[in-house]
Amino acid sequence: MSEPEVSVPAVMRNYHEVLRNDLSKVLAPLADAGELAHFSPAWKAYTMAIAVHAAMEDGVEGAGGGSAAMLDHYFDGAANAAMFQAEHVQEHAMQSAVTHAIGDGAAAVRSAFAAYRTVAEAHLLHEEDIMMPLVARLPAPKAPLFARWCLSAGIAHGGFDHFVAHGVQSLSTHGSGKNTPVGATRVFVHSLKSVCTPAQWAHYLPVARNAARPEVWAGVLAEVPSLEAMPEAAG
Repeated sequence: MSEPEVSVPAVMRNYHEVLRNDLSKVLAPLADAGELAHFSPAWKAYTMAIAVHAAMEDGVEGAGGGSAAMLDHYFDGAANAAMFQAEHVQEHAMQSAVTHAIGDGAAAVRSAFAAYRTVAEAHLLHEEDIMMPLVARLPAPKAPLFARWCLSAGIAHGGFDHFVAHGVQSLSTHGSGKNTPVGATRVFVHSLKSVCTPAQWAHYLPVARNAARPEVWAGVLAEVPSLEAMPEAAG
């Protein structure tokens, strides 16, 4: 049986599913229950991951320009990178409000998080509505484009190991809106490998493997055994 085709943009799009899992399946129940001892570390893990994702969209000076600038470059400003950067500024301010609310008690967290969640989920939909049709029109091959514009920015931002581990842990636990845990994890990890150099993948493969539920990782490898096939070193 042949391996499923890799979707290069899924490294970005599937992370939206990770963020949605965080917002609806992890953080919301904890906020509603007032379980601040568990909400606080889960919130920190979320904010660390979304910071890397935002860097991959906005770019990092001296590294990749980010996905929005990439789409503006190829489609004459159609993505409007400045608009999405402004939305990120608003979202980051609301993240800070949630962080500060943790010290003010459960009611403050519920209020701040509910307001933040509404804005964050609307932002994800806005990005998808604007960016995904443009991504589909990018010239092939797409892997080098995403590696140069997005992956490089995420790595330069710092915390990319956490970004990978957090994403795999979420998808292998909750799946996504359209995929089972095995399917969602496979799509994300297969796409990540496609934009990595062999040296980068040698580093991020064990990060992904260790973050996945063992039965899910076994299912992923059953579909894409080449994920653990490393290229031979040059002689």
